Amino acid sequence: MDADDAWVPYYDLLGIDITTVDDGYAAARMDLTDEHSAAPGTRVAHGGAVASLADSTGYWAISSANDLALTPTVDLRLDYLAPGTDDLRAEAEVIRNGTSVGSVDVLVEREGDGETVALGRGTFKTGGSDTRGAWGGE
Repeated sequence: MDADDAWVPYYDLLGIDITTVDDGYAAARMDLTDEHSAAPGTRVAHGGAVASLADSTGYWAISSANDLALTPTVDLRLDYLAPGTDDLRAEAEVIRNGTSVGSVDVLVEREGDGETVALGRGTFKTGGSDTRGAWGGE
């Protein structure tokens, strides 16, 4: 799959750019703007913006390991380790791809200095019906 095909309208809102989608791996970036800020007059990414970047990157990693099938998020856990004060990049790698759920590890870093902003793990729904997506008719 070409990363240009990894477009979701929500990504435009936050400026998320999926740069790589490969078998069980994905990478993305997000230019930090004033609209991402956690407080007026600061340039520190809101935790929700960081979580959206991590979730989106994790989604494409697990989806690429499942023939690009719909793989909705079941759970996402993040540890925030440093402020997001620069453009952000994320990498995600599938660590388990089961028939009903899969797990993905995600790293979010500042582009300028490579400082780790967040580490996370996502659980995504895999499998399901060919006609109803991952939830199999629910």
